[in-house]
Amino acid sequence: MFSRTTRRVTSLRQLSLKSFNNASITVNLKEKTVSFDNVFLRDSCDSPDSVDASTRQKSFTTASITRNLEIAEPPKVVNENGEQNLLVKWKQGNKIHESRYSESFLQKSSSLKERFNGKFFPEEKVYWKKTDLVPNLSELKVDYNDYFAKDEVFQEVVNNLNKYGLSFIENVEDPQNDPKLGSIKTENEHLWPVAKLASRFGYIKKTFYGVLFDVKNEKNAKNIANTNVFLPLHMDLLYYESPPGLQLLHFIQNTTLGGENIFADSFAAAYSIRDRDPKAYEALKKVPITYHYNNNNEYYYYMRPLVVEDPYVKNFTTGEPQIKEVNYAPPFQGPFELNATTAEDPKLWQEFLRGLRLFEDFINDPQNQYEVKSPEGSCVIFDNRRVLHSRNQFSDSNGGDRWLMGTYVDGDSYRSKLRKVNETQ
Repeated sequence: MFSRTTRRVTSLRQLSLKSFNNASITVNLKEKTVSFDNVFLRDSCDSPDSVDASTRQKSFTTASITRNLEIAEPPKVVNENGEQNLLVKWKQGNKIHESRYSESFLQKSSSLKERFNGKFFPEEKVYWKKTDLVPNLSELKVDYNDYFAKDEVFQEVVNNLNKYGLSFIENVEDPQNDPKLGSIKTENEHLWPVAKLASRFGYIKKTFYGVLFDVKNEKNAKNIANTNVFLPLHMDLLYYESPPGLQLLHFIQNTTLGGENIFADSFAAAYSIRDRDPKAYEALKKVPITYHYNNNNEYYYYMRPLVVEDPYVKNFTTGEPQIKEVNYAPPFQGPFELNATTAEDPKLWQEFLRGLRLFEDFINDPQNQYEVKSPEGSCVIFDNRRVLHSRNQFSDSNGGDRWLMGTYVDGDSYRSKLRKVNETQ
């Protein structure tokens, strides 16, 4: 039909066709001109012939529409339902397919930043030290009943988890006052307050600890969390292929001496190293750390570097790569699989060790931590792939007791809610 020789068209409308051929279509969009690849456009078609109206799933493959794709007749701009649309008729063999592309879709597709808008929110994040977090603590705390009753409160929690990686729920109902609950969780897990809180994000991530798990001081404990000794800063379940995105901890009893919780922003630590020692930072992205749980008839194992950057999403204000996740959990580390001998890559190994020291210096500095004795009847929600958590040693010599109930939510469920609560209508 049309060769790669460009046909030129002029128009004074905000959306207008400038030129087209069998490789691309160029349009004027307000104050800019953009050329769209034809395969991108055909692949993006959401007509009923391309995307099922009910399931919203595609009915064709990308590869299938790359074969002999041509433009059947000159595209045109039409005004439909109060919005301008680019109408394109495609030809493949003896088949004709019609696609419509709204001005808003073309505008959103005109740059990488706009294509990612509403899917990722890197510019909203605050990489915090103590002085950044403490003045804003009031905005991180919400009421338990408001969390369920007011959509704007839940939206605030979701956005704070993206911004700071932390949120606190106050006035949580006491399960000890509910006779329906008793001490059995397996039959009524969904009725416990922490499960109700988690379920607002989506489904709960069940692990080998269960749907819900207790954090208590136990004899012959199988996890350091269930002891009264100091628990260093860490993240949970890094020996899983897909560690949970969010962790929730409900403080049902917390009257012992000590046992304060400590939180630190691992992203702030990593970015500090990137600015201070780029070679050490690069090594933290390359050297895998072994994480394992080999106890109580379970053997979980996974290797991952301390810092993982997102390969696609950048901060569109600065253009800098964004950290996707940090992996740090010393109590659950196994022997390194690489660099066990000096013959492997000694330079990289030394740069990694230097970076690890810088990382620990940052997160263990009290100026970079938030420490709190969480009150009974509160629940903390935190990003398990970003915010490190710790607990001071505690004692029940004062007659106090400590009982936390926890659960996990997958990061996918959380990010789905983040996109939906910020969806523009």
